Amino acid sequence: MNRLAQTIGCDVKALALFRITLGVLLTIELFNRFWYIHPFYSDEGTLPLKYLLPSIDPLYKILCIHCQSGSLYFQYLLLAVQLLTAISFTLGYWYSLTSKLCWFLYLSSTLRNTWLSFILDRYFHYLLFYAMLLPEAGEWYSIAKSNRPRNKADNHNHTVVSMATLALKLQILWIYIDAGVGKYSDPLGGWTYHADPLPALDTYVRHTLGGQYLYAILGSHG
Repeated sequence: MNRLAQTIGCDVKALALFRITLGVLLTIELFNRFWYIHPFYSDEGTLPLKYLLPSIDPLYKILCIHCQSGSLYFQYLLLAVQLLTAISFTLGYWYSLTSKLCWFLYLSSTLRNTWLSFILDRYFHYLLFYAMLLPEAGEWYSIAKSNRPRNKADNHNHTVVSMATLALKLQILWIYIDAGVGKYSDPLGGWTYHADPLPALDTYVRHTLGGQYLYAILGSHG
């Protein structure tokens, strides 16, 4: 039973690391969005509300608070709130509340302009949803924890076992299965070694700094 718990469960410190890593990535993503508010989220951009609102239902409008106004200042204010919430989430401050707000605000911003959504957003939705169901993730390495009086009974090696921890681990497994099947079944064979004209992975690597140095040393056939 103990081995099963270790397999499908998560250590509380590992959950804290999950919270911090996810929070840092979310904070970086939201900070970068300040440069894209005007063209993609305001009425002065590519999708004004006068074109979006007639095509969505009442439930969509309730879930998408970003659809309440197309004002540039309103969108900046929402993003600032979203960024502060992500920072609080990362620090474990008011974790139960901020985890829910992070998920809801990210969903709302995605609904405002779904044309911008891609695989990164999909996994943010999944992981933030799991974070909501894992209150233990806010117990360690957090402001809330440091402000509480220390208790000798605290279990530093406590393992959390729940449907959320199982779903989180299965999600990681599914990422590799999904990616592997997609690459293997590519009709153009872009992910095979002998792809013509270039393997897809080769194309990706050429755009990384490490890849550029490697090609400079080995040549184009390296």
